[in-house]
Amino acid sequence: MIQIIETSQAVSHDPKVLNLIREMMDGRIEEIRPTIDFNRESGAVYPQVEAMLGKGTDEVIRILNKLVEENILEARFYDRLIFCPACHSMNLRPCLKCPKCGSGNVSKGRIIEHFACGKNGLEDEFLSNGKYVCPHCRKPLKFLGTDYRSLGVNYRCRSCGGLSTEITIKWQCLKCASIFADEESVVQVINSYVLNEQSRNLLTFDTGYKARYISFLKRQGYDVFEKAKVGGKSGSGVTHVLDMLAKRDDGFLTFILGIGVAIGHENEDIGLEDVFRFDNKVYDLGIHDKVLLAVPGLNNEARQFAQRQRIKSFNARELEDFLTKSDEIAAHPVKTVLFTFTNRSQLMQYLHDQGYRTEEAARIRGRSGAEYVMDIIAYFDDGLFTHTISIGILTDPKEVGLEAVSAYDTKAYDIGIHDKVLLVSPTLSKEARQFADQQRIRIIDVGDPSLI
Repeated sequence: MIQIIETSQAVSHDPKVLNLIREMMDGRIEEIRPTIDFNRESGAVYPQVEAMLGKGTDEVIRILNKLVEENILEARFYDRLIFCPACHSMNLRPCLKCPKCGSGNVSKGRIIEHFACGKNGLEDEFLSNGKYVCPHCRKPLKFLGTDYRSLGVNYRCRSCGGLSTEITIKWQCLKCASIFADEESVVQVINSYVLNEQSRNLLTFDTGYKARYISFLKRQGYDVFEKAKVGGKSGSGVTHVLDMLAKRDDGFLTFILGIGVAIGHENEDIGLEDVFRFDNKVYDLGIHDKVLLAVPGLNNEARQFAQRQRIKSFNARELEDFLTKSDEIAAHPVKTVLFTFTNRSQLMQYLHDQGYRTEEAARIRGRSGAEYVMDIIAYFDDGLFTHTISIGILTDPKEVGLEAVSAYDTKAYDIGIHDKVLLVSPTLSKEARQFADQQRIRIIDVGDPSLI
């Protein structure tokens, strides 16, 4: 039994998000840029996108970052915002503090040192009526290099007199009056967003072909799971991730489609390696109905391999033709009626109501050349595959044994039928039931053999 362990619903499949992506692909939105807003807790808003999506700032940022994770958008650094750690306000002003005493009474300017008395200070302290005069010894300073020298531009604390080439910068919050060091601040980087050009082909597929293909599957009664993490009765026991898995359960049988998506880089056709990798996954999971959507298409080697492995492949042109004509294909929504066997005629009516075409005592030739008479053959056409179901009838005075079930399974295998149902009366032996489970044969126990 195929087990869907986990699925991932891409945010890009939201209709409003799809519209945003199309706007960017068409060049009508080249870059999503934020607007700084001191009144918002986030510090920035994305008004254009918020209006398009009908979402608040926090949700829009989450969606944009999710699109980056999905390789649809690229995030670019736009600005670095600083917030108060106490109240998270962005309304701050920088404060210059003396690194020695912490006073804010700090000035910046050219520092002069008088050789004669050793006094040093800011240039404006030495100015007197347009001339340099030492404020300490009152001697005039006439010649640079002889009377005094310049120590360059530095900071001078007017409180403690300390001289420093560096200054301590702190922030004062204008909302709560907190003063804090730069390393104590809350920093948030805000980004702008542009289209990831390397994903353009995939985006063209996702926003066009893929959405239409999923819509078709749903009309046929399938539940579609994207990026499905799947485990089952595979030979390796490995869990695989499929691009899409479609599941249709009509109460009698469950049909599973394994669907792969392969997008060529720079319009190159898909090669054998990608097709082999997909086929290996679905084979390992025991999925027989395989679809590969390849854009722009498969090269000759890959196409031949897909045909040999009975993979239904579509290139871009074939997919467009199929989807264009898909509206003409009769829809088969699931009629959710749980099947409970009453008698053979009731079974045949149930199958008819569910859209199956049936044939009793059907004569079919197998791949070996042998001809078999099958009790009931049911056909279901979903527009992609014609599913063929063998419904066998086995009875025994005591219990149906392994030999009879094995013979039935051998006939179905020779004919190429994977979906198998057995009506057994009165019951199966333990060995036969284990074999039926291994061969994925659905067993319907019927107590009274006259009912079948």
